[in-house]
Amino acid sequence: MNFKEIVKFLITGTFVVGVDIGLYSLLIHYLPYAISKGISFSCGGVVAYSLNKYWTFARKRKSKSEVFRFIIANLCALVVNVGINNLILAGNKENVFIALITATFITAVFTYVIFKFWVFKLTVNTLPRQSLWQLSRRR
Repeated sequence: MNFKEIVKFLITGTFVVGVDIGLYSLLIHYLPYAISKGISFSCGGVVAYSLNKYWTFARKRKSKSEVFRFIIANLCALVVNVGINNLILAGNKENVFIALITATFITAVFTYVIFKFWVFKLTVNTLPRQSLWQLSRRR
């Protein structure tokens, strides 16, 4: 594991959580909880893709498959996030903050693993040319 990458992921995640919480806190006054959570999470996802691709995991090349994997990963994360949120709220509608924090934490761990090892994984096609040269010199 790359410590610097994890720190960047946490900083990015903190910013994305701010987007999620800010929008969710606003939207729950006008929309049902599940719809509010879905919208806030999705907006956070757009921010997360940009920051994670270009800053956290430093992937510069355009990749349609990467975008597709990101969408699939976030759809899975959305199900996890909204599901946990609703599960906690089913017990007590007063637990909005606890539901939000719990859903966010579990989803953060889930997304790091999926982003690192599936969405933004390094392959021969995604390595910079200099890295390919360095790898060939090590043999």
